[in-house]
Amino acid sequence: MNHLTSGLFLGIVGAIFLWVAARFHFFRVKTLPRVLVDLRYPIIGVIGYLLLFFIVAPFSVRMVGKHLQDLAEHSPALLMTLLQSVSLVWVIAYLFFLSLLQDKTTLHAMWIHPSRSRFSCILEDFGLGILTWLIAFPVVGAVSQIMEFITFVLTGLSPVDQLAVRYLKMAKESPVLLSIALFAILVAAPVIEELVFRGFLYTYLRKRLSMVKATTISALIFSLFHFSPDQGVSNTPLLSSLFSLALFLGFLYERQRSLFAPIALHMTFNSISVIRILLIST
Repeated sequence: MNHLTSGLFLGIVGAIFLWVAARFHFFRVKTLPRVLVDLRYPIIGVIGYLLLFFIVAPFSVRMVGKHLQDLAEHSPALLMTLLQSVSLVWVIAYLFFLSLLQDKTTLHAMWIHPSRSRFSCILEDFGLGILTWLIAFPVVGAVSQIMEFITFVLTGLSPVDQLAVRYLKMAKESPVLLSIALFAILVAAPVIEELVFRGFLYTYLRKRLSMVKATTISALIFSLFHFSPDQGVSNTPLLSSLFSLALFLGFLYERQRSLFAPIALHMTFNSISVIRILLIST
């Protein structure tokens, strides 16, 4: 019942914030000259990213064989850090290579609209991304809490900690592991995921679909990317909340024609979550 009460409260707050945002024209998309973009291999790029993250990187770690088993028994946090680090190396190298294949004008336009290619606009985008957290948080929180209540009513199972949450709780015992974890969660993940799901995927979909359809599909794929078989039914509130967050991320990208705005929102969400996990959660 606590989840339902919290969800309804956050839902009311979210509705009020959305109304205020609409009154201040937050949902008005910028009118900018159209830029023709010609992304090369966008779908292959996204699929390649998923394969690297879920198959290639874990396989690379498993190559160490028996040492991996010993590591898993004695230091699960170190094992997860190793997996995270290997995944980041593979993904960063892959996205760098994929970016080299793109036309420079297209790549530039994917990051920020040419007419807004100024430092002041980048600062504006970061500021708007951080500010959008105030609007998005109660909505995302309401979705998460209500879905946790529905999941409990239907299955009788309480939600379990997400894999990232368990990782942080283990890593905080070591300053080195915690530093690596914080870099991955607060910096690398927002930049990489926004480049892949908003930059490549949304840009590709937007050329062929309306803003609503492109935003919805990219948000759905983004949320499913975070599915974890180990979490069972706990995936339901997690994926639902991530889907609602991704709707805001996609809209920000369309509104500002800049990756810096959704990156800032993504970083802010992750930062607040990390603070709550490290300082509040036991």
